[in-house]
Amino acid sequence: MTAGRRARALVALVQVLGLAVWFSASAVLPELRAEWDLSATAGVWLTTSVQLGFAAGAVVSAVLTLADRVPPQRLLAGGAAAAASCTLLLAAVVDGPVAALVLRTLTGVCLALVYPVGMKIMTSWSDRSRRARDLGVLVGALTVGSALPHLIGGLPWLPWRGVLAGAALCGFAAAALARWCLRPGPALAPAPPPDTGYALRLLREPGPRLVVLGYLGHMWELYALWTWLGAALAGGDPGPSEHLLVFVAAGLGGAAGCVLGGRAADRYGRVPVIATSLLVSGVCCAVSPFVLGAAPLLVSAFCVLWGAAAVADSAVLTTATIEVADPRYTGTALTVQTALGFLLTVAGIATVPVVAAAVGWQTALVVLAVGPALGLPAVLALGRYLPAALPSPSPSAPSLSAPSLSAAPADAPTVELPRIAMDDRPTAPLPRVVDGPPTVELYRLRRAAGPDPSGFADRLARVLSDRSPASAPRTAAPPNAAPRTAAPPNPAPRTVAPSNADLPTAAPPNAALPTAVPPGSGAGAVPRRRGRPGG
Repeated sequence: MTAGRRARALVALVQVLGLAVWFSASAVLPELRAEWDLSATAGVWLTTSVQLGFAAGAVVSAVLTLADRVPPQRLLAGGAAAAASCTLLLAAVVDGPVAALVLRTLTGVCLALVYPVGMKIMTSWSDRSRRARDLGVLVGALTVGSALPHLIGGLPWLPWRGVLAGAALCGFAAAALARWCLRPGPALAPAPPPDTGYALRLLREPGPRLVVLGYLGHMWELYALWTWLGAALAGGDPGPSEHLLVFVAAGLGGAAGCVLGGRAADRYGRVPVIATSLLVSGVCCAVSPFVLGAAPLLVSAFCVLWGAAAVADSAVLTTATIEVADPRYTGTALTVQTALGFLLTVAGIATVPVVAAAVGWQTALVVLAVGPALGLPAVLALGRYLPAALPSPSPSAPSLSAPSLSAAPADAPTVELPRIAMDDRPTAPLPRVVDGPPTVELYRLRRAAGPDPSGFADRLARVLSDRSPASAPRTAAPPNAAPRTAAPPNPAPRTVAPSNADLPTAAPPNAALPTAVPPGSGAGAVPRRRGRPGG
């Protein structure tokens, strides 16, 4: 197993364990209602408090750009340990809803440092050709981790405090793995300067805004489905069999949907996969009243299909955000998107019980079809913006990995260029083939890219077009080359070419002529310094 594959597997494992505390209280909600005499509204708040805490923590992290300025493995480890501590306190000492609501809100705040940061670490080990696939594995780990309390809650002999304690132990294990075993990959961007205004600028750009709108439609359905599918199956409080079916549908089926959706997005494109997932999950929402009361085998197959379709577009939407956002602030862009999405899940989770009280649990999940119906038009409109953000070569704007460099022979002479600074921060040295002129594609790229406020494109162009003798060594003459012919002792005068400012002037009588090279001598001409673009 390669280092990249081991690292991606470790990130997925950390997400499975770290996010086990997310739905731990939701999995034991019937027991909490009975022991604490909770109303239906209080039970909803125990679930939505985590979503509100996550949104608040994500907003603070986005404003401070923590996900881009703090070492990601340390940030993830601290968030997982803090979330596990809050859950363990809830299991050990809390005996009422008020303290439980406070601890669940703090749990959500801490989880805002786990999920988005895990996505950033995963992308640091991926290139564009497999980015959606790797993020699909990560979101699949999220689904398994979020559904893990339902598997623990399916054990009838385990009390609710034991379920919470088991989820907390999983969180502590995730923190230990992240702190001492997890490392970011080679594609991790250097820490940028603080920029508190980027979160707002992100939403003013049409490409990121359309991705966020599609993500909001996806999130309206997803977490409400995970929260209330068991109640819809049971017609009320779910039992052990409903808990196990939710784990299979949301956890295992959702993980399979994430992996398949990521692979399909890398092969067929982002927009077709997102649109198909929203369409299928929206249809499942609409037909759920007619299927949930059918035969158990049909209901199980339908729930697995629904669970897979509802989350299959999650990783692809994350990939689209990475590809349209500023690469220096990828972590901030992901945090802003998840903050808005999880804030919307509060409304979705709170709406379903209200609808269930009016029309019954079997029909209540129809309201979730609103999300896919509103998100689908935004995703279809995204097609005009997403291709321009993909790092793939095109005739008008080729990528910085010039074809002439990649196609150079292995034994071509190279020289290490000076480090190119972005905001006074050094980057890795760039190799360049010196046996040839700079590529025309570089100038096409500069013309197509438009003005660059950071000045990075100008500095890059100056370095790549520098043909000074120091960076391009002279070609040595072969050993058997004929000697240079000496100039005659009394050469004829040479006339200097006229310019706009001076009259033609004759050279002094005894000025030396340039040394002539006889044909076939094999000595190459000294390369001239090329003019830098832009003067």
